[in-house]
Amino acid sequence: MPLSLMNKRILVVGLGKSGLSVVRYLVREGARVTVSDVKKEVDLEPGTVTEMRALGVTLETGGHTMDTFLRSERIIVSPGVPLNLAPLAAAKERGIPVTGEMDLATQIMNTPIVAVTGTNGKSTVTAFLGALLQNAGHRVFVGGNLGTPLIEYAAGGSTADVAVVEVSSFQLDTMEAFSPLVALLLNISPDHLDRYPNYEAYVQSKLKIFKNQGAGDFAILNDDDDILSSFAPPKDVSVLRYGLKKKDLRQAFVEGKRNQSRFAGQGKPFL
Repeated sequence: MPLSLMNKRILVVGLGKSGLSVVRYLVREGARVTVSDVKKEVDLEPGTVTEMRALGVTLETGGHTMDTFLRSERIIVSPGVPLNLAPLAAAKERGIPVTGEMDLATQIMNTPIVAVTGTNGKSTVTAFLGALLQNAGHRVFVGGNLGTPLIEYAAGGSTADVAVVEVSSFQLDTMEAFSPLVALLLNISPDHLDRYPNYEAYVQSKLKIFKNQGAGDFAILNDDDDILSSFAPPKDVSVLRYGLKKKDLRQAFVEGKRNQSRFAGQGKPFL
């Protein structure tokens, strides 16, 4: 998907793994990049600082200044950065777009996405789904919050049949364009409450994985989860529910020593 970044003043907040990947991509595309990090320069990896200098990036360390944020045309926030920072709030009030690395990646790629989130088990399920698809003969990228940032795949020129990505609640908080073909939400239980004002805010963050889905997309939900059993994704999204026991409107369950799947009235057992 075309995205013009030439000479755009773009601020990357946070110089972690995904932040570094974003900076490299933006510089390659001709953007005028500034990085702001709360760490002092002496506390950053020496190789990272050297690379930023070589790339011609403006580096702000030891804290965030309001002017740096307000002079930007776009802000890319790393997952570990709290979104309640005063400079971020001021930038949003000015109408400056604030997004994340994974959201940027989806704007420059066409590969269908299978997105996995949940409080527990998302890394295991992401790796398993990737291996399953690879063993079926598909070309698969596996990454996101697990391993390689999605922007590295999107910017790298590689092509896959599908991208299987782990997505954290922090990444979902900055999603605007992100719209996976398949969104799998495993479970929701209290977590990261030091980052969110309350449990409901954390729940809404997880549910955002379905926000941009529509006709032709799939939502897979753990029907044994109290929240997800009563949750309805957007209209026209195909909903598939699973749980331990057989139940109406549940497409996958355990019966005896077999897993059972049924779609459109059909049943298909598998070991």
